[in-house]
Amino acid sequence: MQWNIRWVVLVLISMMAFQLGCTHRQVAELSRGKRWVRSHPFTTMALTIAPNTFNADHHAQANLTNVMAWKTKSKLLEKVSAKGLNWHLHVYPHQDGLTGKLKATLQRLNANYSGQTGWLVWDEPNRPKMFIAAKTIEWLKQTYPDDLVYSCAFPMGATAEEYYGGPVPDGGYSYEDYLRDFATIMDTDIVLFNAYPFREGGGTSNLFPTLMTARKISKERNVPYWAFVQSHSDDRRGYRMPSESDVRMQVFMHLTCGYTGIAYFTYEDQQGPAMIEYPNGRRRAIYYNVARLNNEVVNLGAALRFLESTAVRYVPQGGNNVPDSITAWKPGDAGDTMIKAITIEGDEPVAWKDLLIGFFKDDDGRDYFMLTNLWHGMGGSSAERAVTVTLTLAPEVKVIGRLSRETGQPEAFAVEGGKFRITLPGGTGELLRFGDAKFPGLD
Repeated sequence: MQWNIRWVVLVLISMMAFQLGCTHRQVAELSRGKRWVRSHPFTTMALTIAPNTFNADHHAQANLTNVMAWKTKSKLLEKVSAKGLNWHLHVYPHQDGLTGKLKATLQRLNANYSGQTGWLVWDEPNRPKMFIAAKTIEWLKQTYPDDLVYSCAFPMGATAEEYYGGPVPDGGYSYEDYLRDFATIMDTDIVLFNAYPFREGGGTSNLFPTLMTARKISKERNVPYWAFVQSHSDDRRGYRMPSESDVRMQVFMHLTCGYTGIAYFTYEDQQGPAMIEYPNGRRRAIYYNVARLNNEVVNLGAALRFLESTAVRYVPQGGNNVPDSITAWKPGDAGDTMIKAITIEGDEPVAWKDLLIGFFKDDDGRDYFMLTNLWHGMGGSSAERAVTVTLTLAPEVKVIGRLSRETGQPEAFAVEGGKFRITLPGGTGELLRFGDAKFPGLD
């Protein structure tokens, strides 16, 4: 009997050691960027420049987990550091390369102002500039191994010559070619781009070609992928001020595609009105919309940081078309055998009154999905663009788990008669799973 007890104990210890070894191997196999994402709160940040209008309390109340300092201004960094906020620094283009003077400047800033967690090296580099920026990125990664080091790419829409930085070689130079060079030449910890879809007159540009290409390249490189989203208007470029449903839709569509960091352009007025009025520092309506949204993003992000996006599908309502670069959902997609049908209430076709569904797995192979209502519009609130959705499920599904956007706590809902009915506010998504309400990353 004693031998049996010892044997059982030894087996249990061996199993625990094996499991710990597997965990360590899994973590070791993660890229620098993925390790950083998992070890930090979900990143929400907004580009800021003006020290005089920066109020650290207001920034924190907007549920922004990091400050994106776009220019090296000591007064801004003093305010950020004094309040204990985390910050990322934009390292300006330096055509003369990584000089000793530049190294000394970056080291001084890091030493003098606490809270730095990331470096953004150049903005929208073309191909020749990537080789210059790559040396700075390599040095920063070696010098600050715990920091995130990355750049920001062009969105789709520029010319091949702009991407390539000169005459294009035979065979052309696509946006996918550009993003692959961007991620490979500079060896960035993440892939980040900026794209602003909300147009004056009410139109919304199709973001899927850009965000799905960034997702593809990032998965090839095994790195996280982030995006700058629109939180400003710009009369010169024809951008409207995003409504509540607008900004929620842009953020949640990225989360549904597996994005693990959101940056807003901009915090205070830079190229047009934004969250904070310049120079008086008053908060505009979009500030409060973003603050509420970010609370939900950070709550869901606690789990999303630990999930791998496996597939993304589009569910059109009525006679709506499926946008380019995204695939229509059908039963059985992405290995999912539980959802038999998805029904959006209301048969009349309305622009963007559609759904996006993203499928995820955790480290143990457990399945999750995110269902997002894409309906949004100029001046439209999330309540005005709400839709009710019914999922017809396989008979074995008795419970659906939800990670609450509002509280960050898991919830379980009984499935009755093979149907699960849920109302999604405009531009808003829910993180769900079948069978239980166990989500990774929760305390």
